[in-house]
Amino acid sequence: YKHNAQKFLEGLRQQPTTAMATVESVKQLLGNDRPQTFQDCVKWARLRFQELFYNQIRQLLFNFPLDMTTSQGQPFWSGAKRPPTALEFDRNDQSHVDFVVAAARLRAINFEIAVPRKIEESAVLDVVSKMKIPEFAPKQGVKIATTEAEETGGGG
Repeated sequence: YKHNAQKFLEGLRQQPTTAMATVESVKQLLGNDRPQTFQDCVKWARLRFQELFYNQIRQLLFNFPLDMTTSQGQPFWSGAKRPPTALEFDRNDQSHVDFVVAAARLRAINFEIAVPRKIEESAVLDVVSKMKIPEFAPKQGVKIATTEAEETGGGG
């Protein structure tokens, strides 16, 4: 959007089903959600971890509980379809910390915020430890595609 508004608008026209969500995202990014410091980026990255690896998994398991059965009476979670496990952020798990550092770095670069030459994990963890992470609350009425046809809008 920032560098070529015309191309951005053309992209919106080509994807009418997601255009409103995209415009809302841009609006948020240009407003209150715009980070000002690298620490803001770290906070955003920690919240992304929560959303991607905990909240979305918990929502999926809310919609499709472990004991759910298909219309044929078979367990929904069976065969190749295994239930996922929601990840609690663990400051001692290097992959969790690496995700936050990498996501914060990318966000800072996207918003032209100076990235420290050497990112100290202890400083990142200090920012993260002071955050209040909102508790997960399942959303009612969330539709999650269970077949390829549903995902592409072909019914099913």
